[in-house]
Amino acid sequence: MVSRRERLRAAAKLQREMQEQHGEGFEGAMAQAWAASGRTRAERTYREAMARNSEQRFSVSDVILPERLLHPEETVLDVAVGGLSADTFPLLLVTDRRVILTIDQPWRRWPAKREAPLTDVLDAEVVPFFLLGRLRVRLRQGTDIKLKLGAQERPKEVAALINRLVSGGTAPR
Repeated sequence: MVSRRERLRAAAKLQREMQEQHGEGFEGAMAQAWAASGRTRAERTYREAMARNSEQRFSVSDVILPERLLHPEETVLDVAVGGLSADTFPLLLVTDRRVILTIDQPWRRWPAKREAPLTDVLDAEVVPFFLLGRLRVRLRQGTDIKLKLGAQERPKEVAALINRLVSGGTAPR
């Protein structure tokens, strides 16, 4: 098994090589290469989904998230990034099986704070709240899953995806 330190070193080396090769457009090429390097479907699809959030400026130490939180064959369809909270950004993951709210914690890395199977989800919407808003996922039973937002455009896309899945549609590919 490759250690976390070795993976980080390999990623830094790849970043330097991509920057030399692609110049200014290296970030897009880097995101594609990073996504393709995942060992499991969960890692690859998580990285692809996070790459769609690249226009937002945030720093998430999420290298271990897929192996900690996801089944290796689970497919991540999209990720909404929340507003800064306790020195990190919470994430709402939409997979082919469930919706998961998580945030990195120093004492427990990437726990599932809330999760619900897609069959228990009624709908999702971005609700105005103070300056930005919240992404709210309504559930058949229990308390809704809520994510405080730092930006609204990507979360609106994630809410639309959830609504499409709940109404019997398929995920885009």
